[in-house]
Amino acid sequence: MVMLNNKDASVYLSLVSVVFLWGTSFAISKVALRELSPLNLAGFRFLTVAIIFSLMLRLTKAKIERKDLPQIILMGFMSITSYFYIQYTGLLYTTSINASLLLATSPIWTTIASICVYREKVTWNITLGIFLAFIGVSLVISKGSLFSLFAAETIFGDLLMLLNAIVWAGFTLFGKKIMLKYTAFTATAYIHVFGALMLLPVILIPNKLNPVSVVEQLPNISLPTVGAVLYLAVLCSVYAYSTWYKSIAKIGAIRTASFQYISPLFALFAGV
Repeated sequence: MVMLNNKDASVYLSLVSVVFLWGTSFAISKVALRELSPLNLAGFRFLTVAIIFSLMLRLTKAKIERKDLPQIILMGFMSITSYFYIQYTGLLYTTSINASLLLATSPIWTTIASICVYREKVTWNITLGIFLAFIGVSLVISKGSLFSLFAAETIFGDLLMLLNAIVWAGFTLFGKKIMLKYTAFTATAYIHVFGALMLLPVILIPNKLNPVSVVEQLPNISLPTVGAVLYLAVLCSVYAYSTWYKSIAKIGAIRTASFQYISPLFALFAGV
């Protein structure tokens, strides 16, 4: 029997709160998507996050080296600008429960990428885990019937969520050196700020990706949508990401990542 000390117990409790927020975020996002386009929702959420993180950076006086700026900007594009556009678009075509289950495969894609890029050794446990993960993903997408995979009503949204998990795995691998070089807060804050700034032109000027600008949708936003945006920004981003990376520093990436598998349970609860 493994005994937990008070320090580990408090970290575990905080991680449960994080995955609760992330699990419920899919249902909350669906509320906001009734009135906002995917990119405009991402814009509202992360501009709010960027303002909060900018104030925190100013108070802490945390800085990054100029030579790391291009990588930070690219990480912002991967983890914020493109990631949440794919996610919110996918949520229009699939359920919040499916979304959470499919995004929970991200550690598997990270493992596969590590094997391909860093030539990590493949054990039988890893091979079995990857195989079971693919079976699980296929069952989710096909609603339990592998033969009807391409006839599933949510197939487009499910595939976007799967792509979302792969994008996050790529971000995790690409940003490994940056995350080791700076504190978790400093790297996370700068990534969010630059990711939000890259959303500005897309949400302000109508385009093929976002035909209706944020200015046009602003007058029609209701109180529930405002509440949803604040929930996603303050709790699911600022609090959750800060807590997540602090936990990695305290108990390690593997133990922290394992909490992602609880997220679908909360998504199920919120979806119902």
